[in-house]
Amino acid sequence: MTQSTDTHLVSGLIRKRGEIAGQHKAAVKAADAIKGDLDALDRALAICGYKGDPRGIEPRGKYKTMFVRNELKLMIMGRLKESPADDRAIADHIIQTKGWEADGEFRLEILKRVRHALQRLKNTDRVVSDFGPDGALWKRVV
Repeated sequence: MTQSTDTHLVSGLIRKRGEIAGQHKAAVKAADAIKGDLDALDRALAICGYKGDPRGIEPRGKYKTMFVRNELKLMIMGRLKESPADDRAIADHIIQTKGWEADGEFRLEILKRVRHALQRLKNTDRVVSDFGPDGALWKRVV
């Protein structure tokens, strides 16, 4: 490499490092503010008589909305109208119908939601499961 290329490369790397260092500084400041909020909540819990360890309270994340109201249930029932299916086939059908890219973690999230919806439908006697050698086969109740 030439001297001018080296100088240009180094100055670009210096600028990029400065940007990332600024992002890191902002993230640390935000994390410190959140830590202060947690400490204040822990003190408030103690004042209100909470006896447990607040650090044992499980962190909650935001729920990602993927379906509108009743959409998942209707998609499951529509798939089961065609023929009985297992939960994985139902999840794959939903992913294909919605046109989503199904990577491993995302597919597992959809499968988890399908399983929960199937249990709710089972509790309301809308579907039944028949256990076979490959797992549960879900059918609509007619």
